[in-house]
Amino acid sequence: MKLLVRLRNLLQFQLEQFMLRGVLSRLLVIACAMVLIAVSAGLLVYNVPHVGAAGDGDPGSAIWWAFLRLTDSGYLGDDEGTLLRTVSTTLTVLGVVLFVGALIATMTQWLDDTIETLEAGYTPIAKNNHILILGWSNRTAGMVKDLVESQARVKRFLDRHGGGRLHIVILAERVTTAMAQELKDQLGRRYNPRRITLRSGTPLRADHLRRVDFEHAAAVILAGREFGGDSAVDEATIKTLMNATSSSDEKLPLLVAEIFDANHLPTARRAYAGEAELIGAGRIVARLLAQNARNRGLSWVYGELLNGSDEQIFVRECPGLVDERLVDVAGCFERAVLLGAAREGALVPVHRHDDDRVRVGDRLAFIARSFEDCVPTSEPETVMTATPVERRERASRSRGHRRVLVLGWNRKLPSLLAEFEAYRRESVTIDVFSLRPIAERETLLARQGVQFAHASVRQLEGDFTSYHDLARLALADYDNIILLASDWLGSAEAADARMVMGYLVLAQQLEQVENPPFTLVETMSADNAALFDAAHVERLISPEVQSSLLTQIALRRELHWVMEELFGAGGAEVVFRDASKLGVTATNDSFDTLRRARAGEDEILLGIMRAPDTAHPRLQLNVVDKHAPLNLVAGDELVVLAVPAASMSVGAVV
Repeated sequence: MKLLVRLRNLLQFQLEQFMLRGVLSRLLVIACAMVLIAVSAGLLVYNVPHVGAAGDGDPGSAIWWAFLRLTDSGYLGDDEGTLLRTVSTTLTVLGVVLFVGALIATMTQWLDDTIETLEAGYTPIAKNNHILILGWSNRTAGMVKDLVESQARVKRFLDRHGGGRLHIVILAERVTTAMAQELKDQLGRRYNPRRITLRSGTPLRADHLRRVDFEHAAAVILAGREFGGDSAVDEATIKTLMNATSSSDEKLPLLVAEIFDANHLPTARRAYAGEAELIGAGRIVARLLAQNARNRGLSWVYGELLNGSDEQIFVRECPGLVDERLVDVAGCFERAVLLGAAREGALVPVHRHDDDRVRVGDRLAFIARSFEDCVPTSEPETVMTATPVERRERASRSRGHRRVLVLGWNRKLPSLLAEFEAYRRESVTIDVFSLRPIAERETLLARQGVQFAHASVRQLEGDFTSYHDLARLALADYDNIILLASDWLGSAEAADARMVMGYLVLAQQLEQVENPPFTLVETMSADNAALFDAAHVERLISPEVQSSLLTQIALRRELHWVMEELFGAGGAEVVFRDASKLGVTATNDSFDTLRRARAGEDEILLGIMRAPDTAHPRLQLNVVDKHAPLNLVAGDELVVLAVPAASMSVGAVV
């Protein structure tokens, strides 16, 4: 008995395994069952009159008779006699179950599985010159929106790669309908499913990279996961770079990748064999936070340049200006502001050295409204700059002492502390207030090589969302308060929810302070920026900054060199100059006049920041009419790009 049971189980298991192979196996089982039933029924009735051909007992005719009743119930009325009617009725019922039910069910399931597979994006694509985004995060839809809206820049990019129309391919862990809906919500009428392709897979596998035709992409964007472990994010990025290198024998496309820990940048450069622009995202955002804390209003400038507003950064070759001094050609552009020359992976600012000249192959960097505005409209003119003595005096000035309170901890904080340490002309004391254990923080700082010889850093333990914990701090004694978004909560929504809670607790504590310190809030979503609204508060939406950097650099890699100079450690710095202290209020000075005056101080005039209570737009970069009077009043400021004195042609004292 046990042997029979085991034999039955064996046959049942083998049949199960055979049917699970696929739709063809299931169809074969159904066909075999139908043949077996037809043969059995035919042999049962083949001696019955009127069954075989011409009425004789032919087994083949009897089997054909049974097969017709099994597949078509219309023959049921032709049978006579109890046996034939019983057998034919049974065959008809079995035919409905097998031929109609099982067959249709099998084909329907196969069709559903096929459509589901197609919708899930498992089939490979064959494209040329597409833009490939590896990974899906809370920033992906925003990056697609930036690419779709940058029509002129995208057209120039595609022209350099052989033409064609913009096609964006996204490789996500698993494609869902929610992703397509998020793209529709972001793009609105601009959404075109024929120009956006979603595919399921991970960039950590070579076959999944081939699924999105990695080798034939014009540019690849690899954004790090915003939320995760301190090192796990960069580890996955570097593994992807190595995987991409080993998976292709052809020329690799330009890859723009995001590295959060600047210490991993050299390793990432070794991991990818093709052209790559590796963005130290954590370092750049940290520098923006540090600069904004020291210069109120900078969030307006960053928002204008990085978030797709009217004024953007462009690079363009100007062969007619070759061999001219950079300081002399700055006034050649009526509709743009010259920042410097992009060459050999770096930006040379206008006032880096007085004798810097435009070289063959240089791409000049501008703030402008369009690429066409970056065309010279006049001849170069000799500009007088600061003398070596003036530069040494400026370099030796101290900016006094600054006290900074940092609330929270994320992976950008080590870079933020290192940035404050780099400001040697400014004495700074920084208190870091976080729930993270102090010993763990110190270990992380040591592993990243962050040391303090100039800045004084004190680690405090507490929860900035707690009234009791925050009340222990003397908030009135600080010049700046920086609230950092938490990247350990798992999502942007959770991080901003905690940030809103902490901000409200802080706002209540500051109600008792007569002159509240300037507060800078890092938020993870533009939808929540309006929640942090107060006269002494500014917001930095770090995911938008990072996404804008990735998309713009993917379309024009030289922009990375410009961004590193403007936003990287030790580069040129955007600062504000009080118009009243410069004596330019209540005058008829134009933008062009003030540009010449700031050039004499080795500064590039970018625009005007109006006082909050004026009728003019608050921030005016690259003023349209550069010869019209600006009519500056008390409270207005000049927005300038100042080149560090240490980089001047003279030996500055730092």
